[in-house]
Amino acid sequence: MARGITEPVTLSQGRFGPVEALPRILEILRGADIRSSFFIPAWVASHYPDAVRAIAAAGHEVGCHGDEHERVSELPPDREEAILLKSLEVLTPLAGKRPVGYRAPAWQFSPNTLGLIARHGFDYSSNMMDRLVPYLHPPIEGRSLVEIPVSWVLDDAPFFMFTGQRSVQAPGPVLQGWLTEFDGISEVHGVTNFTFHPQIIGRPSRLACLRELVDHVRHTPRIWVAPLAEISTHWRQIAGG
Repeated sequence: MARGITEPVTLSQGRFGPVEALPRILEILRGADIRSSFFIPAWVASHYPDAVRAIAAAGHEVGCHGDEHERVSELPPDREEAILLKSLEVLTPLAGKRPVGYRAPAWQFSPNTLGLIARHGFDYSSNMMDRLVPYLHPPIEGRSLVEIPVSWVLDDAPFFMFTGQRSVQAPGPVLQGWLTEFDGISEVHGVTNFTFHPQIIGRPSRLACLRELVDHVRHTPRIWVAPLAEISTHWRQIAGG
């Protein structure tokens, strides 16, 4: 069970993602002719293999995202490496190709994370929050990883996930914030890296936001929308790495 959680109602919230939300999300992306990146925990992939196959069949990228959404910052190096290898073992046959991107659960790194993903042949990380454009990490384990930055302000969880400690926000103002952030990043020629969870963004009111957001992005001039693996390859060519 994900991070040891066995309570049925809590697990049912996660099940909403692959069962109810994912087909609708894939349809929105298909209608907009957009290919995206899905970072999937190995536990989820093992329990919902057809969902991973559907994602890959639709032309989307599949990346590694831990096993049970454990925080690798709390793990010893051998355990972190074992989880990374398990992720590759589970995801590769389902996706039809070996993942090249890594996103840590909750964006939490250990001191060993970058070295591990470099050692095991990943092309990029999408975890840091220090830039608006991709960049190359200094060489580690003989490899320079591309970093494609993220931000909590572009994540659906802080706004819509019920924790008992903060209120769930209305979709409209959140959408307006995302649109403004996207426009601002586009003005400085940055990369807008939205992070959406199917079980969160997949509620009907939030899917309406997703449709509006996708429509806005599609009609913004001189915007390239692509899976992160393609952005990584493009940036590596520009940076000469």
